[in-house]
Amino acid sequence: MVVVSTQAHDDLNSLYQLALTHNADYRAALANTEAEREELTKARALFYPKVQLGLTRGRGNTDRITQTTLGAINTELDYSLENYSLSVKQPLFNRETMAIYSGAKSYVSAQESLLEQENAKLILKLVSVYLETLYAQERVQVQQRKLEAVSQQLRQAEQRYAHGSGTVVEVSEAQANLDVAKVEQIQASNDLLSSQQSLQVLTGATNALSAALVVDGVSGLALTTQTVDAWLALARQSHPELAAASQTVEVAKKDIEKKQAGHYPTLDLVGVRSYSQNDSNNTLGSRFDTTTIALQMNVPLFAGGYVNANVRQSASRLTASEENMTAKSREIEFNVRKYFQGLQAQQQSISAYQQAVQSATIALDGTQKGFLAGFKTNHEVLDAQQKLFTNQLSLTKAYYSLISDWVNLQFSSGVLSLEALNRVSQLFIVKR
Repeated sequence: MVVVSTQAHDDLNSLYQLALTHNADYRAALANTEAEREELTKARALFYPKVQLGLTRGRGNTDRITQTTLGAINTELDYSLENYSLSVKQPLFNRETMAIYSGAKSYVSAQESLLEQENAKLILKLVSVYLETLYAQERVQVQQRKLEAVSQQLRQAEQRYAHGSGTVVEVSEAQANLDVAKVEQIQASNDLLSSQQSLQVLTGATNALSAALVVDGVSGLALTTQTVDAWLALARQSHPELAAASQTVEVAKKDIEKKQAGHYPTLDLVGVRSYSQNDSNNTLGSRFDTTTIALQMNVPLFAGGYVNANVRQSASRLTASEENMTAKSREIEFNVRKYFQGLQAQQQSISAYQQAVQSATIALDGTQKGFLAGFKTNHEVLDAQQKLFTNQLSLTKAYYSLISDWVNLQFSSGVLSLEALNRVSQLFIVKR
């Protein structure tokens, strides 16, 4: 009887929650996205008034020479100086600012899409490592059964040889098979350790997995009436990387507008309130208390071709962005087709391996009976056992490969989410 465990770190959903807080790559992506969101705030700030306060206070000393009819008169002046000003500048028209703001919105949208993609990558990597670890555990168990079977065959060969009914060749073959089984066991254990370490790096969880695949549930992942064209349409509509690439193209377009703004005038409303006393040699002994409000227009006339060069540069970058989006679209289409076909192939493989396991089980039973009756050799029994172990392991791998291809198809189509993770999690029963 299988008992469902209440431990927190054995199922995929719990491991995902651990990965969200432990995985450094995802945490870095989260922090970078949070930082990039400020680009929109910075762009919005360009529309608001700029207020500046200037304060100057100190002492001055001037040695003044004045020419008179009596000759030069030298006067030394020692005085205090003060200058206070409060200026407010409100932009009224600036095409560059408008382009910067529109570009910032597209840029932040692209970063949000990339963060969504990072989350999908985290789910994909978690499922991949989870399946690899479970398969590695299954492989260790199969290799252990194989080792026990080979050891038993060696003992039987030695007993027959001791009683004169066996040969030294038979003992040597059994010993060689045992040595090979030990090597395979070491390799399987090392692969398991590597998979467990990968899972620990991803989630921080150190406990060994204890989960069993619900074989009947795997058939629920089989393709139904959906065609590859339906998955491709879903990818074009939903894939975060395509959305990010599209927004990057918009950013490039807005950058062209930003550079073209170098040909347009700017208009600002400027207000200044200032107070000054003795702030220059020309104002010694004078005080000024001034308030000004004015419209300030700047009209670019000639910049030596700098603006046109900027526009051409941005146009080339737009072309590059469009080509990158095309390349990404083709890559996504390739992956969708690959995993769609892989999913179909794995369904056929499972059916074939199920039949192979059934046939190998019957063959082993018949061979063992023939060995007891004296019609089969020890080598034939061992060979039948190896075929059964190999087919069982291949069937397990086919199950995991089907799950992996289904998750990769979801990822390639841009719809891999917690709902898909939960569906995969339900395919496993966590054992205590």
